[in-house]
Amino acid sequence: MDETAASESAGTSPGAAGDDAGPGTEREGFDRTALGYALLFSVPVWIGVTMAMLKVTGGRPLSLVLAPGLVLGGGVFAFVVLATRGGYSTA
Repeated sequence: MDETAASESAGTSPGAAGDDAGPGTEREGFDRTALGYALLFSVPVWIGVTMAMLKVTGGRPLSLVLAPGLVLGGGVFAFVVLATRGGYSTA
């Protein structure tokens, strides 16, 4: 039995032990693309809610203006990060 057939029967590939499989393969850990999408969606929510609260309250008190935007923006950020880490399974 040659090396390829032996590794296929064992369920591993010949170069699987620590080799980088290249682009387009799944990696464990935090992905920069997930961070980009999380920021893309959460920062406008934070700014929009903060601007709306600024208009409603007239700018006072500052904690009342900033807190809702930070909470909602942080929630959107967490949702996007968790959604990208969880993935989507069709199986």
